[in-house]
Amino acid sequence: MPSKFVSGVLVTGVLCAVVVSSPALACKGAQTLLRDDFTDEDPAWNIQDNSAQIGGGVLKIKTDPGKIFNLMYQGQNFPAADACIDIIAPTGKPASDIQGGLGLWTGRSWDFIYIATDGSAGVAGLQDGSWTAPVPNRKFDGIKTTPNAVNQLRVTWKAPPPANSKDAPDPSVTVFINDKQFIKFKIVPNANRSLSIYTTSEGGVYQYKNLVVTSN
Repeated sequence: MPSKFVSGVLVTGVLCAVVVSSPALACKGAQTLLRDDFTDEDPAWNIQDNSAQIGGGVLKIKTDPGKIFNLMYQGQNFPAADACIDIIAPTGKPASDIQGGLGLWTGRSWDFIYIATDGSAGVAGLQDGSWTAPVPNRKFDGIKTTPNAVNQLRVTWKAPPPANSKDAPDPSVTVFINDKQFIKFKIVPNANRSLSIYTTSEGGVYQYKNLVVTSN
């Protein structure tokens, strides 16, 4: 992914921007922190160009070839959460570099948790303008690849322990696709964790619905 160009909004010194389907029912938290059905545009998305459009119950994002769009929700941080979103990929030739998913701000970098149109998934990191691969791209049999299929992405993570706590931080981030565990990887917990919607569509249009963020 080193050839990708980031477009979006400048926040905390980095570039960032964040289907007809059923609601994102996979989230298990008892408390709802954020629910956006994309009926109307929440100004916390801070959309500044036509790459992203919200309305009628859907968020649509289109990127030019070789570019990404990272749409960050600026209304609050999520130190611990259980986040779900429904994704419909663009139609066309499947490819590992056509990706849609969620991004997490780690305190020093972005980790983008994505589903690709060829039936693969992974986690791509962006730190100081350089790409990393916390979870290299790999095939996953839980992904739906038929045209206009809805794939539900769910990501869970834990908050850092309270100040002066003797408890060790839990760095686990668990990723589910269509309610089936895909991978577990590590991010050091941070209290200022932001959430985004990440897209690289190579000229196609991704559709997102039913963003839900919960917590226990």
